[in-house]
Amino acid sequence: MTPRPLVIRITAGSSSTEVILTSYLFDGYPTALEGFRILTDLTGSVPENPPELIYTPDNITIWRERGIPLCRNIYGPQFEPLMKRVSQIAPELSDAMIVEGYGKVLAREGLEPRVRELCVVTILAVKYKPRQLLSHAIGALRLGATSDNLYTALNAAIEIAPPERIERSREVIENAINQISQP
Repeated sequence: MTPRPLVIRITAGSSSTEVILTSYLFDGYPTALEGFRILTDLTGSVPENPPELIYTPDNITIWRERGIPLCRNIYGPQFEPLMKRVSQIAPELSDAMIVEGYGKVLAREGLEPRVRELCVVTILAVKYKPRQLLSHAIGALRLGATSDNLYTALNAAIEIAPPERIERSREVIENAINQISQP
């Protein structure tokens, strides 16, 4: 498949802000902070901090309520086993995964969940985290992404990831496509 360039218009408060926010879940605060610094330098403006991002009891309830359905949609029949496993191996992350990860960030407006999942696929391909990559590639497909969308997300990583990592990630993505296409 021929790589297609990833083209985005860079403005503060745009989908660029959403992609950067998503990055901290999968590549840490240093990456997100550097991304916001670069965005601010490029646009000359600071992203807004809307009230729905402030930690209040009401917001935490909202994040939990919208996080559970999105996580369930992404993981499908694996949702319950996932939650049980996370509760066993990292109980301190179980609620945070739903509230912070899925509710506050991944389910928020500004970028449709399918597109956000494709961004996650790119991050996980660069880092080569195969278990997470498989889960989120399947999740992207469950949210309406196509196999071409997944390959485009992978191609966005070509400039920054070693070729062997791209090739191994391609194999994981093919596995995801095969798993979803089977009855």
